[in-house]
Amino acid sequence: MRYIVFLIAYIYFLLMDLKKKEIDSFALALYAIIAFITLVITYNGLSEKNILDTVLSLLFGLSVYFLSLFSNEGIGMADGIYFIINGLLLSFKENVILFFTGLFVAFIIGVFIYYFKRNSKESVRLPFMPCFLPAIIGYMICTV
Repeated sequence: MRYIVFLIAYIYFLLMDLKKKEIDSFALALYAIIAFITLVITYNGLSEKNILDTVLSLLFGLSVYFLSLFSNEGIGMADGIYFIINGLLLSFKENVILFFTGLFVAFIIGVFIYYFKRNSKESVRLPFMPCFLPAIIGYMICTV
């Protein structure tokens, strides 16, 4: 159930980021409420491992958010908030893999943009949400 909520929210945020180049704060707040309810419903007991993993995943999301603050939104603030909320649904390992795969894909796309647009004077803004797609597809293929 956690992954279903995550995938539905991801698809919505992906389309929103591609269309409007921003993520709505109301949609993020709604996602946070739904993610918290999903966490409460699907929690597998209060074991020390489950609590530690959730806390680590939330702390990783907070670090992405603070990275956004300190990098003048090199990574958008909404992306940082998105990773905090993902901390409720994804394990620490899943959250980290999602983020770093997104960074790797963004790096590759950025190199191509730089190479083909290096003589252009216009700045290019790369939406970050689409960069997570290879990680999500790969994870779904590996777990099925």
